[in-house]
Amino acid sequence: MSTTHGSLSPQAQKRLQGGELILKGYDNETIADIVEVTPRSVNNWRKALNEHNENLCALVRKQGSGRIPRLNDKQKQQLKKIIVGGAVAAGYPNERWTSKIVADVIKKKFGVKLAPRSVRKLLPTLGLSPQKPVVKSHKHDEKAALKWAKHTWRRLKKSKRTRHHSDFMGRKRSLTIADPVNDLV
Repeated sequence: MSTTHGSLSPQAQKRLQGGELILKGYDNETIADIVEVTPRSVNNWRKALNEHNENLCALVRKQGSGRIPRLNDKQKQQLKKIIVGGAVAAGYPNERWTSKIVADVIKKKFGVKLAPRSVRKLLPTLGLSPQKPVVKSHKHDEKAALKWAKHTWRRLKKSKRTRHHSDFMGRKRSLTIADPVNDLV
């Protein structure tokens, strides 16, 4: 072929190559063999070319096929700012964003109702990823835990000792008790 089709998808390249062959007068079977498609596809291309006065543009897939997005780019950026700003700043009781809460924000702010599942698909397009929150007791005190491990635990276990026990064959074996203080520090 004398014409190159640059950065088009492989399917678009096949359609345009097939269209050029149609315009040169090749039959459907021959074109199907050359382009490696079914004769029915070639027949569809031929119909499209006839309907559009043999204009190859009729074979190029139209942009924007599919459902129109419910939020435009500006709204998506506003949503991202709201999420990054924090849930408390957006009027929610804690900083934990859930897909239901984000869906609620979208409904209140933009008047668009999205299912939580749709919200989970939307967030990665905004550069956001789901995070599992770190759950830590508000009563947890790291210094108190270390103090307990150093003093109370040592007093409870008294000393590092070796216990003797018999294995399943009746032989004497030694078992050393682990020291959790050294594991913590």
